Amino acid sequence: MKTRELKQHYRDNQPEIENRIKEFKGLKESGEERIFQELIFVILTSQTDAKKAWEAAQEVEEKGLLLDGSREQIKDILAKNEVQYEENKAKYILENREFLTQPTLTNPEKGLKLKEKIFDKNPEKVREWLVENIKGLSWKGASHFLRNIGYGKDFAIISGHIIRKMHQLELIEEAEQPKNKEQYLKYERKLQEFSEDIQIPLEELDLVLWSYETGEIFK
Repeated sequence: MKTRELKQHYRDNQPEIENRIKEFKGLKESGEERIFQELIFVILTSQTDAKKAWEAAQEVEEKGLLLDGSREQIKDILAKNEVQYEENKAKYILENREFLTQPTLTNPEKGLKLKEKIFDKNPEKVREWLVENIKGLSWKGASHFLRNIGYGKDFAIISGHIIRKMHQLELIEEAEQPKNKEQYLKYERKLQEFSEDIQIPLEELDLVLWSYETGEIFK
């Protein structure tokens, strides 16, 4: 992969990429369940094809299981959609749902309280809070989730796919997964600098790199 080819790919697909980013930003106006569904999707993408993860998240929502589904019901949907580690991920979904519906001093009502923990707060602190408190969510996952709800324009999604592309672009010497927060943020800074150099916004760069390989702009 060459930088000039990547820039040309971006120019060819810029309207569609920008529209997808607008869709992400529009989610801020969605309800709690839709935001929670996006969180579930990102958790499911770990070691699983993104399309299969999204199909599973959609089915969980369509069957009314986001707020009331049992671990077994959700696990069965994940398994049917070929989501890896479905047992653990079903457990994470229920634990996160329980955690995010707990009454708080400012909001004692029953129901999801995810949006109030994210929007109108410092994105850096929100990302760290997500990593520390949401089961099954890594630095990559937290960055992905925030980008997908239009709240992570300065975050890089350091997936295995992106690491391979960074290596091909000679941004890193070895195509190795970041082992800790410090290494993740180091990779992120490299992508931020690369984004500035080639004049492609960081929040769009993941879509550019993904679609360059797959031919499809997804999420």
